[in-house]
Amino acid sequence: MAYTAGIVSGLISEHRRIDLVSLAAISVAAVIVTLLLRPEVFERLKILEMSGFKLEMLEKVREKQVKQESELEDIRLILPVLLPDKERKHMLNLAAAKTRNYKGNHDVRTELRRLRSIKLIEMKKDREVNQMRDDLGFDLADYATLTPLGDRWVKRIKELYDTEVSDHRSQNAEIAMESLSIERPKG
Repeated sequence: MAYTAGIVSGLISEHRRIDLVSLAAISVAAVIVTLLLRPEVFERLKILEMSGFKLEMLEKVREKQVKQESELEDIRLILPVLLPDKERKHMLNLAAAKTRNYKGNHDVRTELRRLRSIKLIEMKKDREVNQMRDDLGFDLADYATLTPLGDRWVKRIKELYDTEVSDHRSQNAEIAMESLSIERPKG
């Protein structure tokens, strides 16, 4: 800033001024020194591009991906505790419009109340869970809908289910291949 003020005020003569190339070199050197002394300054930076030169912070991106994979695995482990099978089935039924032939009972009402309390479903206007009386046949879609959060969870449940099915098929294929390679005793 002092240098700029000196140039503008005329205190620095023309033959003592730094040319543009030298100024650019000083700037690049300052950035490199900053990077070496304080690398955390650039942690949020993914790509630094200057005149066709790219510096990608791929390591940070990779670390973030590993962390996300770990979080997804945690969700996979926690999901059965958070949403028991019956509650997941209600949500999947609502998403797939397979809501006919429900029968009212204490367990169904409890499961739906729990889904409602954690904001995964909401009741339709003028409908309440207690209207689903014991042995009363009803269409769940007449009483409840998925919330936006419920829609997100349904997508996640389907993704996890697809992953489990794929993993299960891979394991079965491996077992089948191993059983083919084992010789069976004669007789």
